[in-house]
Amino acid sequence: MAFSLEVSQKRPAEPKRNRITVTQKRWLLSAHLLCITAWLGASFCTLAFSITALFTTDPHVLNAVSVFIDILDHTIIRIGAGGTLLTGVLLAVLTQWGLLRFYWITVKEIVSILCITVDLIAIRWNEQLISLSASQGLHALSNPVYLTNRTLLFVGILFHIFALLGVIVISIFKPWGQRKSFHQRRA
Repeated sequence: MAFSLEVSQKRPAEPKRNRITVTQKRWLLSAHLLCITAWLGASFCTLAFSITALFTTDPHVLNAVSVFIDILDHTIIRIGAGGTLLTGVLLAVLTQWGLLRFYWITVKEIVSILCITVDLIAIRWNEQLISLSASQGLHALSNPVYLTNRTLLFVGILFHIFALLGVIVISIFKPWGQRKSFHQRRA
């Protein structure tokens, strides 16, 4: 019996992870939720502006909608996306979840990065919409470049909304479980 006590005492201690207090975790989670709410809310506003552009007969509104989308993207969407990504990584690293330990966290990271990438591409389409609607007014509605970019932007907005809603659902249900470590896969 004395031998088993010695063996258990000689085991190497598990490395301590950086942990934060419960209060710190709650503040960080609150910031994370506020950022994704801002990101999703701005995406819904962008959708509303895009729908408005589909039905307007005023050239000034047509141009203003694209300008408003650009303003939303450069302010709320980018801040919300960056804040969501930053606070998500901090939550993963500073808590028991880990950055790559669970499939659902890895999926959330990939979807968030994909959404940010789509946004960086879509905003270029919107810049062309601003230019064309400013120079051509309502005649831009018969321009194939304008129509293509408007359709691509609309699809990008819908992708954002459904992807972010999916990320929220994944956060709540936490599906797919924990990834197996290298040692578990070898055994």
